[in-house]
Amino acid sequence: MSANESISDDLLARYVAGTTTPDEQAQVKAWLAQSTDHAQELARFERVWEASTQVGPPAMEVDVEAAWSKVNKRIAAKNEQVEPKVLPLRKSSFAAWRVAASVLVVLGLGWLGYRWMTPIEKAEIAVVKTQKNTLEQTLPDGTKVFLNENSTLTAAADFNEETRTVTLKGEAYFDVKRDETRPFIINANGTEVRVLGTSFNVKAYDNHVRVAVTSGKVQFSTPKQKVVLVKDEAAATSEADTIIKLPALNFNEMAYRTRVFVFEKTNLSDVVASLREGYHADIRLGSRRLENCLLTARFEKESLDTTLSVIAETLNLRVVRRGNSILLDGSGCE
Repeated sequence: MSANESISDDLLARYVAGTTTPDEQAQVKAWLAQSTDHAQELARFERVWEASTQVGPPAMEVDVEAAWSKVNKRIAAKNEQVEPKVLPLRKSSFAAWRVAASVLVVLGLGWLGYRWMTPIEKAEIAVVKTQKNTLEQTLPDGTKVFLNENSTLTAAADFNEETRTVTLKGEAYFDVKRDETRPFIINANGTEVRVLGTSFNVKAYDNHVRVAVTSGKVQFSTPKQKVVLVKDEAAATSEADTIIKLPALNFNEMAYRTRVFVFEKTNLSDVVASLREGYHADIRLGSRRLENCLLTARFEKESLDTTLSVIAETLNLRVVRRGNSILLDGSGCE
């Protein structure tokens, strides 16, 4: 029995790449339990997947559409040639970080739920913290928060009373439940973000705080200045507690949550920076002559290997792995 008769190649690809949801993982495991042939099929698919990420010699002229086609053809060709063999699964480093942090996350969520569901003293607070992982959390008021890695969200002891106040260190995307009687307030490294109900991203790993709004209206303030941001607007703090509105909203900054990257004649140095933050991977360029190569492409919930393979095919580059680092190298695009 082949995998295609009962499970999609897309789901198997994301399972091998380590980007499946818990429900999808359960679906694959149930499929594996149906027959020993399925384990062999999955092992063969993993060999095909790994083989497909090995980029060959540069072509003379390749665009993004041709690069996608070439990567897909390699997967199909290898699928017909590789003999079935049971191999251990090797998931991406992004998934490995999530597994490594699972115990911490489970314990943290259990404690957080207990603190928010039972009476607490005014002096006490509730904390959600991430390390080498991301985490989505629903607050008691119905607000959804998606924390990036190395971030901490602290809720005030009187949360859900007159105001809904939290403190953020790191980065998080907020989808705030609207409540006109209780404003939602985020304190982040000397700044304040105040809303009634909207969606936005706050990046506050240091004193350079950035706010990007995807819906509704946000009030962003420092001790010296206050600005109002609406949908598709962004701003950041600068010297002397001032706020500067940015020329355009960069949705790639939120790819750690969406796993969607959109590049429009973007310098390769900026592409690599976006991928590094979005995939939490150490990606570098082999030389400075590659920095100004331009890329126009869209990647939506693709694995890191697939994304890098398409970029390499498009710009005639090689993907070189050195330990935990990934290098994009080649002769350049001049």
